[in-house]
Amino acid sequence: MKSLLAILLLCCATLGQAAETRFDAFYFFQSEKVMQQKQVNFEELARYSRKIQSAVWKALKKAQMPASAGYLVVAVRSDGEVATWLDMTPAVHEYYDNQIYDAVRKVAPVHVESGILVFAVKMAIDTAVHTRKSFPTPPGWDDARKKLNDPDNIEELVLSLWPE
Repeated sequence: MKSLLAILLLCCATLGQAAETRFDAFYFFQSEKVMQQKQVNFEELARYSRKIQSAVWKALKKAQMPASAGYLVVAVRSDGEVATWLDMTPAVHEYYDNQIYDAVRKVAPVHVESGILVFAVKMAIDTAVHTRKSFPTPPGWDDARKKLNDPDNIEELVLSLWPE
């Protein structure tokens, strides 16, 4: 009986340490007008975002990691390719960064007629407190902006950083 109780307590302790992932507000890098020009269906975008959040939550539900808060940035090209970047403090370990990237890539992307759609969602891991940053700046983005002719062109920035 003591062994059964010890196993039960161990299981509960393990479950209590699993990462709890929460999502909050969105940040759109492009205006509504630009997204309409790309023929982005906003209801489809909402469903896509919800599926991404669910996939990331499932990917991290058994993870044990320190509390972190920031943004998950998602870019969808017109050819259906997807890339993600994290802007989290403290930074998420590369292993979990890759799990998030893989989870997002497995979700069928929203349709983008031309160019690239870029948006972000606030994400908190093991904390109820979301970032106070008003917009995301993942590592490497500031340096990449300095090399561009138009540092405010989000599509040019994302293409320059697109993982191959």
